[in-house]
Amino acid sequence: MKMNIDLKETLRLISGGILDHKTTWKNYLDQEPSWQKTALLLTGPLIIANVVLSLIFAKIVGGYYTYGYASNVFTALFTGILMSAISMALAAGVFGFFAGVFGGKRNISQALAGVSLAAIPAFAAGIVGALVPGIGFILVLVGAVLSLVFLYQIQPVALSIPDDKRAVHFVVSLICTIVLNAIVITVLGVGSAGRSVSMSELSDLYLDQPARSRSASSGMLSEIERQGELIEAASADSYDPPADGKLSEAQVQAYAKVQAKTKALHERYAEKMKRLEEDLKEKDEPSAADMARVYSGIGSAMGANNAEMEIVKTGGGNWAEHQWIASALRTAMIQQGDGSEAIEHNYALYQDYREELEEY
Repeated sequence: MKMNIDLKETLRLISGGILDHKTTWKNYLDQEPSWQKTALLLTGPLIIANVVLSLIFAKIVGGYYTYGYASNVFTALFTGILMSAISMALAAGVFGFFAGVFGGKRNISQALAGVSLAAIPAFAAGIVGALVPGIGFILVLVGAVLSLVFLYQIQPVALSIPDDKRAVHFVVSLICTIVLNAIVITVLGVGSAGRSVSMSELSDLYLDQPARSRSASSGMLSEIERQGELIEAASADSYDPPADGKLSEAQVQAYAKVQAKTKALHERYAEKMKRLEEDLKEKDEPSAADMARVYSGIGSAMGANNAEMEIVKTGGGNWAEHQWIASALRTAMIQQGDGSEAIEHNYALYQDYREELEEY
């Protein structure tokens, strides 16, 4: 079957994968595309755009480049594309294989579609991170974390994983993918900074310090699972706004408190990641202990990314109601009270809490 490159469809999938990911996932997976179509339409363009643009931007403005720097541009491009392609292929193969083991459908084409759709935030963040000196590493890490959340959500849909097996399928598949990537990189002699990774380094990472690195990676995976379940629970919330569209003072007050708590968590996370980035910049070869800190940082990034949602849910709140409050306040603020009676009422409440709301 002849397949053509459709850049409009590629851009539609990428934008939809960020702005309206669930609808985009469903529409694409329902087509049951072949792995060749996904590779040509989404996987390949994502890899090439990420590697080429992030390398160019990093060299121009000094931002963070995910794959490190080799002796010349062409080597760096080749290394980045090769590493990305191997990682995507391994992830699709592993997730697809274990789907059959855990009661789902062993379908490599759907697995690649799921992996590619989930990877969109990570690849996009890689490009943005290259444009932002200083905090590029943090942006890349946040994008990677969001992609892991998406991967946890999409693979059960793509591969029909039973609900009671989705967590173990995800954890086993992710660990196997990480280990296989490390082995392949070692065999090929390709490192993340344009150097070879020796077998002794691999041993140091996976064998010599099992307590720290394994407990950290387990904690990261547990956090990913917990945040995935949190997102699912929040997505299930529903709320019927009052017919008159008016906010109550209690709603605005509760919303302001959530924003204050969210800001505090973000500040703690940013400080932690800043210290981690500064420490890693001073080291040519991160140790197993450093990798454990990175694993822990990924878990922290996951929590920070969903901090507002977690504060609402763990406090017994309704995420759908919280979003409606945010929307109503934003409309009132933009219109400055002009329009309907509801907007005028909500703007008056906004003014009462303006100092707290604008601060956060």
